[in-house]
Amino acid sequence: MNVLDYTFEAYEGLLDAALDAGYAFLTVREYLRAAALPDRFVLLRHDIDRQPSNAVSMAGLESRRDIGATYYFRTATFDPETALAMAERGHEVGYHYEDLAQANGDHEAAHRRFERNLDRFRRHVPVETACAHGSPLSPHANTDVWERRSPADYDLLGEAYRSIDVGADALGGLRYLSDTGRTWRTPGSGIASVATTDDLVRAIELGAYPRLYLLAHPCRWAGGRLGLAGRIAWDIGAESAKFAIGKLRG
Repeated sequence: MNVLDYTFEAYEGLLDAALDAGYAFLTVREYLRAAALPDRFVLLRHDIDRQPSNAVSMAGLESRRDIGATYYFRTATFDPETALAMAERGHEVGYHYEDLAQANGDHEAAHRRFERNLDRFRRHVPVETACAHGSPLSPHANTDVWERRSPADYDLLGEAYRSIDVGADALGGLRYLSDTGRTWRTPGSGIASVATTDDLVRAIELGAYPRLYLLAHPCRWAGGRLGLAGRIAWDIGAESAKFAIGKLRG
């Protein structure tokens, strides 16, 4: 786990490096709608698992650079005024669903929850894509809710995992990296050399990965050392809990 990374200053450096290197920024909605894609781009996504105030700060850094990103709110982090303000500043707002886990694996109950929650979001902001939450305390993978239905059944363009091809052999060379675990290394991404944000900046400056799909969780980033210490403590506890649960499940 990289404990000396994930400050807002480092995030600004990442954004500026990509802009300076000629990368375009796309939301998930823009990516799924595009008839043709730029030669060099960052598909930028944020999952708001907790601390929506951090997401507001991150969105502000992007908006000042005319960058749009996709922000996925859980029902527990969704605030209509916050979501509307983000949408008005050019960001995409989506639904970070966990309905199958909440319904304890009951698919019909999960879809009823999904429809109800999506309707609640749409009363305040347009929602055209959704993204599964990991729900580490549940044995049910929320993406499995699509075994019987499709996002199109809810007038959605797609789902941020299932509708986007990533990996070493992905069409168009799209590479996926996430800050989960406080390292940018992602299994199957084909980018083993990238671990820290500085590593990622160098890769962008070299044009090593012209098409990137980046997931940055706002709750992992902080504006100062005190805030960063709190994020690190939380992440260490969360990752330890996930590991213990995984061992119990075999």
